[in-house]
Amino acid sequence: MPKKATQKPPTIITLTLPESDDTERSGTLLIQRGDLAHVRQFSYTTLNELSQVIKDGVLALAAVEADPPVIVDVPPPAPTPTKKTVTEPTPPAEPTVDIPLKKGKKTVKISHLKLVGGETDAAAYRQAVLLAGILIDGKLWDGESPIRIDDVYALAKKMKHLTAREMPLFSLEDFVQVGVVEPGDPLEEVTDELNVFDEDDPDDETLTVTLPHKTPISANGHHNGVSDQTALL
Repeated sequence: MPKKATQKPPTIITLTLPESDDTERSGTLLIQRGDLAHVRQFSYTTLNELSQVIKDGVLALAAVEADPPVIVDVPPPAPTPTKKTVTEPTPPAEPTVDIPLKKGKKTVKISHLKLVGGETDAAAYRQAVLLAGILIDGKLWDGESPIRIDDVYALAKKMKHLTAREMPLFSLEDFVQVGVVEPGDPLEEVTDELNVFDEDDPDDETLTVTLPHKTPISANGHHNGVSDQTALL
């Protein structure tokens, strides 16, 4: 039984002739059969020359088919391993507390307002926040430096009857300890205390603020006013 002839793929010829007013014109020939093809550009003056161009293209395609090029499939590039960037965790921001003022509020760090003695529960800290607002309104504290309160309720008792006009008569150290406590350092003691009248304590006395003063001296050099010595009766 005769073998059935293998059908060859058709030959496809594509001839591109751009329009031109020049005497010598150019064109492109693409001739293809199966997976192989040949392309060339040419110049011509008359259409009779096109048959020779096609003939030369067929011969060139036959030469390619006689010795087809070997096309090697290039393997895809290996993926570059990506370096894992280790992002260091951002340290949490220090918590803050809002200090209510006469006008607005002041946000300070928790570490700048500490209770180091006496009651240290939530109610005591709320009391400390209110006292801190009085210190800021009185221009004694700016909220930027650490302060420590030995006993918040004792401090509230000292500051109970002080007005904003009287606050500049004192320093911040009169009410709280200032600075940062280093581990192992003893706490400073507040030496200057104010005797403030407590209306709930009948034995307590009213606040007496003693300011520095000079004894009046007359023109003749003698003291005016009450004598420094008690007269003997």
